[in-house]
Amino acid sequence: MLQQLKTFGEILDGLEIAMCVFDDQDRALAWNRCFFRFFPEHEGQVHEGEHYSVNLRRFYSGRLSPQELSGIERYIEAGIERHQHQSQPYEFEHLGRRLRVSSLPVPGVGRMRLWRSESTLAPQATLPGGAPAALPAGGGVLLDKVPDALMVCGLDGGRIEWVNESFVLMYGLRDRQSAVGSGFEQVFEAAWQQELAAGTADHELYATGLQVLKDHLRFSGAPFELPLPGNRFCRVIARPTGGGEAFYAHVDISEIKRQQQRLEAAERLAREREQQLRHKSVLLEATVENLDQGIALIGADGTIELSNLNFYELLDLPASWLGQRLSLDTVLDHQRQRREFDGAPELVQQYVQAGGRSPHLPRYERRCASGRMIEVRNIPIEDGSLLRTVNDITQRKRDEERIRFAAHHDALTGLINRAVFMECLEAEVSLARRTGIGCAVLYLDLDGFKPINDRHGHAVGDQVLVGVAEALRGVSREADFVARLGGDEFAVLQRGVQGREQARQLAQRVQQALAAPLLVESLQLQVGASIGVALCPDDGDQAEALLRQADLAMYARKKQRARPTG
Repeated sequence: MLQQLKTFGEILDGLEIAMCVFDDQDRALAWNRCFFRFFPEHEGQVHEGEHYSVNLRRFYSGRLSPQELSGIERYIEAGIERHQHQSQPYEFEHLGRRLRVSSLPVPGVGRMRLWRSESTLAPQATLPGGAPAALPAGGGVLLDKVPDALMVCGLDGGRIEWVNESFVLMYGLRDRQSAVGSGFEQVFEAAWQQELAAGTADHELYATGLQVLKDHLRFSGAPFELPLPGNRFCRVIARPTGGGEAFYAHVDISEIKRQQQRLEAAERLAREREQQLRHKSVLLEATVENLDQGIALIGADGTIELSNLNFYELLDLPASWLGQRLSLDTVLDHQRQRREFDGAPELVQQYVQAGGRSPHLPRYERRCASGRMIEVRNIPIEDGSLLRTVNDITQRKRDEERIRFAAHHDALTGLINRAVFMECLEAEVSLARRTGIGCAVLYLDLDGFKPINDRHGHAVGDQVLVGVAEALRGVSREADFVARLGGDEFAVLQRGVQGREQARQLAQRVQQALAAPLLVESLQLQVGASIGVALCPDDGDQAEALLRQADLAMYARKKQRARPTG
């Protein structure tokens, strides 16, 4: 934005309109050369970030009489108020000019102040003897209207005697008088000074231009080109006047040079890209062949234009097809004959039936006839082609299944864990509330497990728990859920229970199964279980409450069995 404002200021210089831009905190951001022509008191003083009040203080310090200076703060305050709220232009006198000023809001920036001279400027200072002899009477006024920069100076690089306004703009001068009396070489150096000081100048370009200028100022007549800051260029043509002076025309050829630069850059880029393309082509072929995934480029007409060995291996296609220009229809017909898509999701089967070339199914998974699981991705290309990749995801699917199983099952026994058991129980009691079909919860705590664990160690204890889990699976129906709740506590969710007798019979089968000795590493170990039973809806119709009732019944049973008899 700041560079755009400066460029705008240069345009206004050509219209002899002064500009100064302030941010939304009234701090100076940008100004142009005409600003210093109208307000020379600011030259060398104003800087970015300077508050408008400082600007006004310099302005009023030169305008107010000694008596008025005591009230300068009031003038400054009023000036800031006008700046912030001015909506109409007004005029005032300053240093012999009548200036018309406007203050405009600039969205996202702040405000811009513009000054235009409404009266004839004071005449430019002239050299002794008036205008150069090279110009006819009134010629300077007419040549000021010429868009090309013009200069009159002595032969063989003598001092500059006259320039027009276009010359002032081209070389970034304050005014034409700053050129008069100087050498052309000095003007060229001054034009580059700001970029040189800022460290943004192209030093090689500057040095080349300076040398060209020195060489051509030794004689006049041969045209030459000069580089100017801001990626600008001019062509200088000199003509002797016959009166000991030379008339120089400076034609701006920046756009022509930029076009040449763009053309040269385009040619270089084309050569570089051609070389890169050859390199990338070789690299692409090597990369495609060494990819772990299968890859194929399917043209808009359905022809397989590019493919690698893995594409054929993962899809179980004949190896003899590799390198041939096959159609996708040929591949699909072969796969249909092998019944590759029989078990695929309906959406995939519809996709294949439609020709398998649409980009509207970006990804799908299916099982191959070989049992391998594959993931197919379709990536559309602007020319209507389709890039198809095939990945073997068999191991990933196995890993995902193991992760899902581990999240829902006890790692030791393979039974479902407490969280899953409660989800099943929640669903079952909800069904019982809606349909009246009951269920039962059997809560088990092993008897005699701790002595076995203490005496024979945890490894043997773990085998006992695995044996108990197998026994519970054996006496439960396939529709029932068996869980390890933690430690030596287990639970069975008996579904479709019509009465308490049905649950009692299951508990009896569990007692009998656990009464049989367990053979673990040649040890015959005896365990039993205390079982508590709770029925839904008789003992509760909430999952947590039902499990708690079964737990309490189990402890009551364990306490009863531990009570001494006789």
